[in-house]
Amino acid sequence: MDRIWNALRYGDRETRKCIGSVILFIVIGIVLIVVSGLTGKIGLFIVGMLCGVVALIISQTFTLVDDDFVAETGKNGEKESVSSVSVRKIGGTTNSSNKTKSEKKDATSNIKENDKKEDTEKNKEVESSDENRYNIYTEQVLKKIKKKYRVKKDHRPIMIDHSKTYNIKECPAFIWRVHSKVYMLLLEKEPRKICISRDMIHNVSYKPGIKADRTKEYVAFHKENLITSVFSSYLPDYYSSKVKNDPLKIKNLFMIYPDICITNRSISQVMDLLYLNFMPEDKITTSDKLNGYFKKIYAANILYKDKVYTITEYKEAVESTLGEMVYAEMPEREYSLTLANLVKGRLISQEYADYYLERRK
Repeated sequence: MDRIWNALRYGDRETRKCIGSVILFIVIGIVLIVVSGLTGKIGLFIVGMLCGVVALIISQTFTLVDDDFVAETGKNGEKESVSSVSVRKIGGTTNSSNKTKSEKKDATSNIKENDKKEDTEKNKEVESSDENRYNIYTEQVLKKIKKKYRVKKDHRPIMIDHSKTYNIKECPAFIWRVHSKVYMLLLEKEPRKICISRDMIHNVSYKPGIKADRTKEYVAFHKENLITSVFSSYLPDYYSSKVKNDPLKIKNLFMIYPDICITNRSISQVMDLLYLNFMPEDKITTSDKLNGYFKKIYAANILYKDKVYTITEYKEAVESTLGEMVYAEMPEREYSLTLANLVKGRLISQEYADYYLERRK
């Protein structure tokens, strides 16, 4: 019953048509049989039975197949166990069951001999497919897709690096918010829409120093098309590895619930749209020796270094935090020490420290 219900909710037109016809004939058959019992008309009973037979015949022409489908996340954080169900037409009888043992052995032998050739061809096809995955998206097609998936006018373009939960990899997307829901339209080979409860997204976490082979990432962006021209500016920044002679690069990502990792060039869009706070978890932010004012400026500095903040935005964040600290109820020694640590950590200049010492006085 769950499979039939999911097929009616999430299946395509063909799926609903097949299941609907079976249900229709069953309902008609039951109604006619009941009416025949009440009226005593045998003809209605026969027609009702025939409807049941027709429903049985139609049901034997297809089978329901489960496909992976990420459902809307519940308020408690769990994903609803929903599958997208489609129909697969059942053809005529096959001769596979009538094969002799020698035929099966020959077939197996041929498959083994061609394994390497097939693997090579598949790898080439995958690479070509990755490079051309966005060729279907023209301005007209993209406009229709936005209309179909009800993308709001205030949507923001972002680049999702990866997500294990939603099976996403290096995917451009549109994100928008409607009341208590956050929607993302993934521009994959085929567009896909996901939804997360806004209550589940509270903060932005930090994933620094992820090793990456730049030549093998974002292959689809090696070719110019509408999507790559729009989203190229949201690709991650790559930095040299701190390990000597390491050919790999590193990138810093930002993550929102549950495990959606977003590039440094995109996260400002998400933070602005959802009013999210950012505070990394490391030895600095977990230290009891440093107060919250220092940690806020430290977090803002990370955003500045990762090009999430402009120099103006970083300056505004620093001045706002120091302005709050001027009037904070804290010992003078802690106030002076905080400014000294900020200078030592190269988070503010000595001129800033001197200015805010005077303001405190």
